[in-house]
Amino acid sequence: MEKLKSAAIDLSGGILNFLANIGLILPYLLIMAKYQQLHTTTLLIALVTFYISRSASIFYTQRMGLKSVTYLTLSLVLGAAGALIFASTTNFIWLVIGSLLWGYSAATIWPYFLTVKLHLKHYSHFKMKRLYWLIFGLLGLMVAADLGLHLAYTLSFDVLGLLYLAAIPGSLLLREPMRTVYPEMALHPEHTKAWRWGLSVIGFAIVALLTALRKTTLNLPTWLIYVAIAVAFIILILELAADWKTLPTFKLRLLNRGFIMTLVLLFNGFFAYFYLGKMGMYATFGIYLIGFELGHPLFTKLERRPLPGKLTLSELAAICGQVLLLIPWVGTYIVGLLLVTLYVGHDNPQVNENLYDLPELNADSAIIRKYRFSTYGGLLCQLALFTLLVTASTYAHTDLLAFFNPHSAADFNLYFYSLSWPLTLISLGLTALHLSQKSPNK
Repeated sequence: MEKLKSAAIDLSGGILNFLANIGLILPYLLIMAKYQQLHTTTLLIALVTFYISRSASIFYTQRMGLKSVTYLTLSLVLGAAGALIFASTTNFIWLVIGSLLWGYSAATIWPYFLTVKLHLKHYSHFKMKRLYWLIFGLLGLMVAADLGLHLAYTLSFDVLGLLYLAAIPGSLLLREPMRTVYPEMALHPEHTKAWRWGLSVIGFAIVALLTALRKTTLNLPTWLIYVAIAVAFIILILELAADWKTLPTFKLRLLNRGFIMTLVLLFNGFFAYFYLGKMGMYATFGIYLIGFELGHPLFTKLERRPLPGKLTLSELAAICGQVLLLIPWVGTYIVGLLLVTLYVGHDNPQVNENLYDLPELNADSAIIRKYRFSTYGGLLCQLALFTLLVTASTYAHTDLLAFFNPHSAADFNLYFYSLSWPLTLISLGLTALHLSQKSPNK
């Protein structure tokens, strides 16, 4: 009986570990897949609502002053509620509610899980078991059954909701080893002024509208799109300025990280078609996963002998990768993407440890602050992309959706010089600015 209980706890912890890693993107992909299958206005609004909630929640999650381990359990409960709502109804009001709940869960589950993991690493010998392949297999069977039986992803939502519920015991189990952590930390709820709430809702609604433009034809005048983007830029700058003093260091580094990740996963997820055809998006995601997983162990070994001068090998790789992306050839494109993602993969755990150990920050909120600034960088990249895309589409008299639904590589030069070049140069500028301001003892 004891062994059975231990196995159940290990399974719950493994599911929690898995959901934390895929919780940001999988709900979005499932809602998107259902929308692409049914093309209903209700699902489009639900998708946009989910996007707004996911984007905004990282900025407004710590208002109750709870412990990270409690927020983690809350994320699981809300994720389960959101998934099961999508599985059980097509009612407009309920789907909007489900989107709001699931969006919060998607935004916060990984930062809080990572915070708890860092607490356990520094204060306890407790370790969670990883059961990725078992759960990946279950999800694979789930999606296959959904497609084969034409269930409109109902089974996928159901199973994912049950996985969230199954992970709750694993999160509750973490309370015991965490008892030694919190007496050393003072937790304070965050308070946000009403004007920032109002501005942020408008800003995220605009970004969600631009996101909707990638998925469906909305006949909006070009001048109106420009006005929307300009308003979103102003709100982003005001929000960033208001948050600037909340993080003592690493701000430019995190902005750059967010910009690079969005450049790779969003822009190059589509632009790769013009180099690699229909498999371009999958190749980009594959390169990203390889770089993200191998970057840290690879550069940790290679950087045992530091380079002469201020740059590390991983930083040199980032610069070289961005320069290679400026060359219009498939070989340099693939190598450039790999070098950039290797840098992000190496930098990510470093930044986590550095932020967690900062004496000026409360360790229970350090990772949340990291993801806020990283999200600012991602939003900056998205707004820059849409500004350039609207300009290029207007100039070339092409449909805005043509970039996101390409059918031939005929527009390669248009998108390479009007989108890829400027975005890569902005990214290179952010990298250079961050590296010029880094401390010499990094």
